[in-house]
Amino acid sequence: MIDFLISLLLPLTFLLMVLLLGHKWLIRTLGAINTYLLWLTVPLGLVIYCLPLPWQQSNVLQITEIKRYLVDADTSFQQSISMSWFVYIWLGVAVAITAYWLLSYFTFNKQLQLIPVDKSILPVTLPKKLSVYQHSKEYSPMLVGMVQPKLIIPENFFELYSVEQQKLILEHEICHFDRNDIYWNLVAITCLTLFWFHPLAWLSYFRFRQDQELSCDQLVVARKPKESRITYSKALLVTAQSTPPLAFAQLSFTKYGDKQMMFERINNVKTSTKASKSILATVMFATITMLSGLSYAGNQHDKAGAQIAHKNNLMAEVRIKPKYPLQAAQNKTEGSVVLKFDVTASGAVQNVEVVNAKPAYVFDKAAVTALKQWKYSAPGRLVKNNLVQLDFAMNDNTHHDNLIEQLKVTN
Repeated sequence: MIDFLISLLLPLTFLLMVLLLGHKWLIRTLGAINTYLLWLTVPLGLVIYCLPLPWQQSNVLQITEIKRYLVDADTSFQQSISMSWFVYIWLGVAVAITAYWLLSYFTFNKQLQLIPVDKSILPVTLPKKLSVYQHSKEYSPMLVGMVQPKLIIPENFFELYSVEQQKLILEHEICHFDRNDIYWNLVAITCLTLFWFHPLAWLSYFRFRQDQELSCDQLVVARKPKESRITYSKALLVTAQSTPPLAFAQLSFTKYGDKQMMFERINNVKTSTKASKSILATVMFATITMLSGLSYAGNQHDKAGAQIAHKNNLMAEVRIKPKYPLQAAQNKTEGSVVLKFDVTASGAVQNVEVVNAKPAYVFDKAAVTALKQWKYSAPGRLVKNNLVQLDFAMNDNTHHDNLIEQLKVTN
């Protein structure tokens, strides 16, 4: 799992830097709605980066690439301890973040004192699946709930806002509901939990949530007269005076109540940029090109890789040393294992099997587990019947027989 996440750091960093560094230009040029949609390129780009190109499996190259590696008991043990600590730290923080969000979510919902509201008294028509409630504490309107979303309004909602302001505020929350923003927030938090160690992941999460609010604001005031924009801006200022507590699935109308963010929202309502068709077409072309580049990079489908495969000289980029079996180390048992395996077009190892071992069944499991995690330079095609001999030794002076010479591998 850790190796997989680390392999995604480069494309993730690239995508987040593009969105963060170019954010002001994107908002100014494309508007909040289109900028918010561009965040979809992050999960989409990571998926594309991992997927093999369909035409890369068309050619199959069968060879018998022979390599030998020495597995030292002490080095293997130290590497195992080092990786284990990193995995434990990553997992511990990830579990802590998940527990925090879940606790916040359940605590927030438990504290709510909900009073059902008749939809007919509202100035807008709400979706049938969306129920409305009032709560006794003076918070701002918000959408909560994962399984059964609820629109919650303050107890003094009808006194606090004018009818026009009520309509605009409710349209904002309906926008969140129609776009399933609660579930997109779940995707974002999941990514943040997996990549908690990446600083850009945190910055991007908060920027994503802010763009979510800006885009809803823009949808609300779209095609509305100037007077409605002013009315909506006043409603934002009124709402900013009371900030609801953060919760896991909460979509607050105030969006954290941050003053700088509130000024950004008011300015967004004031300007409400609408991108021209030519600019949208250019950005769309650039996005498709960027995603295609990520797919190309993820598969490493280049001439160098093709030449390496053609010369039957696969290069192992990532080699995970097998863990020296504890029982074998205690008994000071040494030996060798010969493995046959295939390398996919993207360089992953598959179809691993033991073809010879001395002594038998002592080091087999450790050798197979480690080899499955190896990563080769992408050959651009499936390369079958590779051979590797892993020699397990307590020290560097041990002599091991070449077990591969005793094999006959048929292509």
